[in-house]
Formats: sequence, structure tokens, C-alpha cells
Amino acid sequence: MKRLLFFILFFSSSAASFAQADSIHVWNKWCARKDTMLLFTLGNNVIQVCSREFKPTEIKLKSLDASLRIGSPEIKGDTLSVLAMPYSNKAKKMRLAILNKKTSKQIKVVEFTCDSIPKPVAQIGKVTGKEISRSNLLAQTAMKAVFPNSLYSYPYSIRQYTFRVSTPKGSAKIPVVGVFITKDVLQQIKDAPVGTVVEFDEIKATCPECAVRTLEDLKIKIK
Repeated sequence: MKRLLFFILFFSSSAASFAQADSIHVWNKWCARKDTMLLFTLGNNVIQVCSREFKPTEIKLKSLDASLRIGSPEIKGDTLSVLAMPYSNKAKKMRLAILNKKTSKQIKVVEFTCDSIPKPVAQIGKVTGKEISRSNLLAQTAMKAVFPNSLYSYPYSIRQYTFRVSTPKGSAKIPVVGVFITKDVLQQIKDAPVGTVVEFDEIKATCPECAVRTLEDLKIKIK
């Protein structure tokens, strides 16, 4: 009878601990997939924690490996946030422990992986490729900066660019300030014959707390 009572108490305690751990959600604010525990070398990483069981003031975060350093916690609403700095060269594991601040009891451990960041490139709206149909180009409204084949989603934005086109009827050079594809640019695309290559160059992009950087020229063939 005592043994049966022990097992009941043990499994009840284990089930409660699992339920608490499962109720805690952890993600990197600047990873495009919130269910992917991914940090970015030399990038901006903000680990965020939210729980149905605990208030953010009741949670403490602790790095378990030298390969992961975290900053001081900040609380906004029901979310606890810390800056994170991955050092994948120090160790393979990058584990973060979520603790009960009052008891120091470990509630959950999350293991992150690390990835590098490609250079941002310019993109016309939602379309990609070197050859794009005229109708698809005309349907786009703005330029955007993206990180190709990466989940890094730190908000880079286009500040300015220059549009260039040359056809048998003449050439045009249109400097644009801001992210939008202007009416003048759209008109040039509309008038250009199929097979014309339009170019976006002198593309300047920036992000919060970043210096302005020049992106690679973007050339698109109208089909």
C-alpha cells in the first residue's frame, strides 16, 4: 500500500512538472519561425518567454553553457525578454534553463542551435527571380530587404534606390526615396517591351540601431 501511494505521488508530481514546463513558450523574437529554437551569429537575438502558469516576475532565466550569454531581463506585459549572444565556437550546446525565481527549481530547459546570417538583398515586393512577368511586377507596391534562405527576420528596410531602364525609345533614370514603387517607375515598367532588363541600383537599407548599408544591384528581365 505504501509503495502504491509512493508511485501515485511520484507520477502526480511528474505530471504536474511536465504540465508546467509545457505551458512555457520560448522563442527568438527575430527568428521567422517561433517554433524553431534558432539563434544567429553576429545578429540580433531576443529570447522571449511567456507562460500560462507563471507571471514573468516569477521566472528566472539562466544560461547553462558558455556558448550562450544572456543580458538582463526585461518585462513587458506577460512576456519576459533577454538579449542573447551565441558563441557556437565555445561549445556545441546552447542551453537555457527556465527557473522558478522563488524556489530556484528548474521548470524547463531549452536547447538552441546556431546559424550564420547571409547578406541582405533587395526584393520587389513578394516576387523573386531574375525574370518576372510584367503583370506580376506591376502588382507590387514596395521594395523590401530580405535575408535569402534564412529565418533571420530582423527588420531591415529600404531607404532609397535608383531605377534605370533603357529601351529603343530611350532611357530613364529615376531616383526614389523610400520603399515604394512609384507611379513613374511603374509606368516605365508598363511601357517597356518584353525582354527589357530593368535595374534597381544604389539601394540603401537600414535597420533599428544599424548604419546605412548599400545592397547589391537588382536586375530583372520583364517577360
